[in-house]
Amino acid sequence: MSLNLVPLRIPTGWKVNLNDFTESFPDRFTDDNYEHRWEFKEDILQLESEHKKRVIDLGWYPEFDADGQYTLMLVDVSEENGEGSFYWNKLIEYRSRSIEEIRMKIEEFLRT
Repeated sequence: MSLNLVPLRIPTGWKVNLNDFTESFPDRFTDDNYEHRWEFKEDILQLESEHKKRVIDLGWYPEFDADGQYTLMLVDVSEENGEGSFYWNKLIEYRSRSIEEIRMKIEEFLRT
């Protein structure tokens, strides 16, 4: 069974670096026998705004663990680390097992 991506309203100025955020039914993920357990990984969604110097990052922690939950972060990436990349300064972290709560929080982060 193929899973649909969670619909997101992504405004202009945001780039999708990764999107594996599927309608994977976390409430059904109770043990290792769940057919979609591989959807619950650390790297699920990453959105980036170069103009705002922000990254939105979503993962499931602990990875592939039925006791885990989504962890969503809004990160400031405006400070260079001197090695050609940027520090990730976490501004906000939000955790939930609810896809709808995470979807609403992502859209809130996109507006900040």
